[in-house]
Amino acid sequence: MIGTMKTFIKRSITGFVLGLLFWLSFVYLPPFYFSLILAGILATIIIFEWTNFFNVRRLAFWLTMPLYPILPFALLIKMNQNSLHHPLLFILFIIVSSFDTGSYIVGTFIGKHVLAPSISPNKTWEGVAGGYIFACIGLFLVLLELNKMQPWYVIALFTLCVCVLSLIGDLFESWLKRKAHIKDSGNLLPGHGGFLDRFDGILFAVFFFYIFKDYLVELFRFHY
Repeated sequence: MIGTMKTFIKRSITGFVLGLLFWLSFVYLPPFYFSLILAGILATIIIFEWTNFFNVRRLAFWLTMPLYPILPFALLIKMNQNSLHHPLLFILFIIVSSFDTGSYIVGTFIGKHVLAPSISPNKTWEGVAGGYIFACIGLFLVLLELNKMQPWYVIALFTLCVCVLSLIGDLFESWLKRKAHIKDSGNLLPGHGGFLDRFDGILFAVFFFYIFKDYLVELFRFHY
């Protein structure tokens, strides 16, 4: 229990600091500079983390990389550079980060029923449920602050779609790690592993945002 608490505190502090820096960069820096940050994170993943999953001499390294993680990051950057779609990334980051945080907190302290034992033995149904509640609250508070409030069922269904995709992304990366016999994608983020460990959910959910980006702009009234 003591070890769990130390890990929890370490991860919480690191997550808060990194999350704050990421949020400040997104809100206060021009989109071009935030795109550079995203490109830098992608480069870090490719250079320092992707080789932990695949041998650079294997065909799988070169066949998988263009679709994951390069394509999702390209979509993030493209949306970031568009003034209409830029605010949608804030919604994406809030939902996925809230889902990850809630899943970790609830799963750590009351999680009992493992979701996918053969892929991710630490992920529980209780954690997923807690993450979903956190994500709904996160989206609600953001929309309230932005004066873009939606009916409760829209928030619930929209958040559910994003959380499901985020969960699939998390499980997919866990599957890759299991096949590569590694615990984390890297060790650059104390308590969190690597950058891919933190972006795995976003890299799947961004496809949903990109496909429906124009509809979402209308839904959240970001064009006003």
